[in-house]
Amino acid sequence: MDRIVKIPYQAAMVDAEELDFQTMKEEWNEYQISDGSTIRIKLVMTNIVRLLDKRDQEGNPIYVAKTSNVMAVSVPGKLKKGTDN
Repeated sequence: MDRIVKIPYQAAMVDAEELDFQTMKEEWNEYQISDGSTIRIKLVMTNIVRLLDKRDQEGNPIYVAKTSNVMAVSVPGKLKKGTDN
């Protein structure tokens, strides 16, 4: 069910419609670090709102997304504290 909420936008509180959404795909980005570690990170959407009575320069609705980062790290044994590797 969509709800009207107030959110901060460009130094003012504006009305926005909180939208339900369905996750279609969430992929990991992987990075190899020079110390031998691998970092995996992905962005997870937690909330989406569409601003009411606001449009961008092309007339499109403006969406504001709240997200959370999920990170997983794999490190070589030599970097772990308390190991002899």
